[in-house]
Amino acid sequence: MVKEMKKTSLGLLPNDWDVDILEHHLKIQTGSRNTEDKQENGKYPFFVRSSKIEHIDTYHYDCEAILTAGDGVGTGKVFHYINGKFDAHQRVYILTEFEGIKGKYFYYYFRENFLKEVSKYTAKSSVDSVRRDMIAKMAVPIPKIEEQVAVAEALSDVDSLISSLQKLIEKKKAIKQGAMQELLTGKKRLSGFNEEWEELNFAESAKLKARIGWQGLTTSEYLQSGFAYLITGTDFHSGKIKWDTCHFVDEKRYKQDLNIQIKKHDILLTKDGTIGKVAYISDIQKPTTLNSGVFVIRPAKENSFDPNFVYHVLNSFIFDNFLAKLSAGSTINHLYQKDFVDFTFKAPSELAEQQAIAQVLSDMDSEIEQLEKKLAKYQQIKQGMMQELLTGRIRLVDADVKKSPEAHMVREKQHQPTHNQHFDDAVMIAGIVNAFYSEKYPLGRKKVQKLLYLVRRKEQADISAFHKKAAGPYADEVRYKGGEPIAQKNKYIQIKRSDKGSCFEKGVQMQKAMAYLQDWGKQTDVDWLVSQFQYTSVNELELLATVDMAICDLRREGKAISVALIKDLIRSNKEWRDKLKKYYFKDVDIQRAIKYCQELFPDKE
Repeated sequence: MVKEMKKTSLGLLPNDWDVDILEHHLKIQTGSRNTEDKQENGKYPFFVRSSKIEHIDTYHYDCEAILTAGDGVGTGKVFHYINGKFDAHQRVYILTEFEGIKGKYFYYYFRENFLKEVSKYTAKSSVDSVRRDMIAKMAVPIPKIEEQVAVAEALSDVDSLISSLQKLIEKKKAIKQGAMQELLTGKKRLSGFNEEWEELNFAESAKLKARIGWQGLTTSEYLQSGFAYLITGTDFHSGKIKWDTCHFVDEKRYKQDLNIQIKKHDILLTKDGTIGKVAYISDIQKPTTLNSGVFVIRPAKENSFDPNFVYHVLNSFIFDNFLAKLSAGSTINHLYQKDFVDFTFKAPSELAEQQAIAQVLSDMDSEIEQLEKKLAKYQQIKQGMMQELLTGRIRLVDADVKKSPEAHMVREKQHQPTHNQHFDDAVMIAGIVNAFYSEKYPLGRKKVQKLLYLVRRKEQADISAFHKKAAGPYADEVRYKGGEPIAQKNKYIQIKRSDKGSCFEKGVQMQKAMAYLQDWGKQTDVDWLVSQFQYTSVNELELLATVDMAICDLRREGKAISVALIKDLIRSNKEWRDKLKKYYFKDVDIQRAIKYCQELFPDKE
């Protein structure tokens, strides 16, 4: 719930919030210990100038406190909250004895805003040290105590969720490491396999290819879009390629060397710069090639090994140990084919056992990946909560009602209007804008329409309003007399127009739409959109929505789903036929979209 806002030195804040400097509300001091005073198994927390908490056997403080680094690399970036016994380094600031401000509420505000505050005092890109007055004179917003408590509890809850997910991910990674130690060495055998293992010489079993020197690329040839993906060492992430970070090259460069045109089941290995990063190509999105810093690895002969199995070997302690021996204590900046002459490892003689081991480890990777996506989602949610709650744009209590603090912990329910599709769309559009808006990447109508179509499909809702327009699926009804004008009229969103088109931004009444989403149980649908399409381009969304609508048409006609039939359907519609001229509607793209849509909406019409 939002009250009227007022202009302050900190920007717009609710009328019933105060603004004051910190020295009026807390005590500022520094610790007295040196780093050398830490004890490995000490009884009490010992806060130094880093995010790592050391330990010590004695304490000088027993209170609620917030601590931050006074200098060093952690300046403006390291924050701790504690309520109990502890000690601190002499260049760590200790904020205690809070008056009129709750420690936990202030901790969240301080952590979010202090770096920006101290950056005012330097012209450099980093902050070297903090003077006492930088803290003492810092202005902060101060809601009523009950609202501070509510904000702190809401943020603490999501912190607990994030922490539990982080611990679960670390546990799963440890389990996987243990499984690799056993499965990749033959200490543990999967049921049904008992053949002897053999020693594989990597140089004899594998072919390593790379872009040769005279074909090297200059950075001026790295394109923002183009015919083929260009993979570099910076595009590797957790055993996969982050396609959204890749640059591109033109068709001529792609065709220059057939040996480095990437295929499904290829293994990639960085050989320059940060060496030894590995990725496995389980699927290929479009034509792809490499820069000179990456090897592509393939079996020397058919069935000489399973690529997925060897990927896991290269991504394990086995290859790490080999690289350590290769460097022999020195830093190596390049890998050459000749370096692999002495790289040997044990492997099952049966290809089926290699594949079975690879599948077990890949399933573990998939589980960890899903947990990491979930963690990223909750971290994003928390960031949004911080921005809204710490500025009063969303209120957790009604400051005008004189009730006990406990009564203010839950957001007041708004009167719900009668449901209809137009109002549902208005609220969902607001949810999409809230989740996807970014100052850096303007949110246009085309993207909003595609996301609205996809979320309706997820809900198995009516999509008849969406028609086969040039930018379609596209719903004129939503734009002109449905969700969009309602959302704009109710100030859930605002639309700014420029020579580049219409851009959607958050409106002053956005929180009302967010309350409806929560009350109607539809926030999970917005979360689903974020989890699936947070970093998806508008072109990719157009491809997915178009292919999905074509799939729906083919299913209604009782026809099979294939690239050829989808292209025929697109070609048969005068509004749609030009899509096939677009670079992102090639056969390989349509095939990939079919697979993705069938995973998103299995057997739905």
